[in-house]
Amino acid sequence: MSNRDIGRTVTDRRFEVLAPDGTSIAVWAEGAGPATVMVHGSLQDHTVSAALVAELRSGLATFAVDRRGFGASGDGPEYAIEREFEDVAAVVDEVAAQAGGPVALWGHSYGASVAMGGATLTGNVSHLVLYEPSLGLAYPEGWIEAVEDALAEGDADTAIVLVLRDLLEFTEDRIAQLRSGPQWSVRVAAASTVAREARAEAGWRYRPGQFDAVTAPTLLLSGSQSTPAIKRATRLAAEAVPGARIHVLDGHAHIAHRTDPTLVAEIVREFVST
Repeated sequence: MSNRDIGRTVTDRRFEVLAPDGTSIAVWAEGAGPATVMVHGSLQDHTVSAALVAELRSGLATFAVDRRGFGASGDGPEYAIEREFEDVAAVVDEVAAQAGGPVALWGHSYGASVAMGGATLTGNVSHLVLYEPSLGLAYPEGWIEAVEDALAEGDADTAIVLVLRDLLEFTEDRIAQLRSGPQWSVRVAAASTVAREARAEAGWRYRPGQFDAVTAPTLLLSGSQSTPAIKRATRLAAEAVPGARIHVLDGHAHIAHRTDPTLVAEIVREFVST
């Protein structure tokens, strides 16, 4: 498979892709070169990948997705992670049509999970890069219920804090810093997606051969400082995808694409060029 160039430069071009269930998925295009579809994780829309996009767009054309329920995308009446697999496949197929051939696919965290699932539904993925996918992630007892209770009470702020404190192990100072930043309102706006994603992750069971349809070369990124639960979920994903390998990001945890986007961009650029 090959990753074709999109020769013209595109800046802040937005277009919509219609998912099989009729949901509108927004895609934001930048840069020029081989095409790479980018799928964000939990809590924030496509803008969370801005630092990585800025590093990549000089040599790649990036197509950043707003997942369903986030940003400019729509949402369905009933949630199932399989609908997100279909969303990703639909976007990949559209970008491949624009590029004239298969394209690279990047996903982070929950976005890596749906990218992995999406890659089973299309033959238009040339390279697959998954940064700590979360299928099968183990949650502390009672944690999901606590999030659901907070959301039922209209307390989106607490739901976000529970994610940052209990899952990502952020310090209180770090959480306070994030709360005072401009992206906190974006996280709060997406809080309703937290519990449904956690239910999908915790309830996931890998089946033999489930990802055998993924034929693209696959690279998983894993932070050396990530939590044991996240590392375990990454290993499960690597074992599920034929031929996948893990690249450890020494000294980093779950968000190296934000804390050291230059490093991650170098790894992605090198991988998708092979």
